[in-house]
Amino acid sequence: MIEQEPVPPQPASEESLNAEIPAPEGVETDPAAEEEEIDLNPLFPEEETDLNELFPEPELRSLLKKVQRNKKDLGKMKDRFSESFDDGDAD
Repeated sequence: MIEQEPVPPQPASEESLNAEIPAPEGVETDPAAEEEEIDLNPLFPEEETDLNELFPEPELRSLLKKVQRNKKDLGKMKDRFSESFDDGDAD
């Protein structure tokens, strides 16, 4: 068996650091959709304050919108798992 000398890791080049990372398959990347202003008030109707005034940065609004959407999706998945678990107990 031939022994190989370990090769130390090379630092990333400036070019590779600035390269765009491709979006995962199935994820839409529409720059126009990212630039439209997000209204947070309908997303969080239970809040009494104006969320658009509290969070004026577009990046933060986008993050809050994604969090709200993920929260809804988790609730749906929880319901499905509960239903399938209850159906499995009947046997």
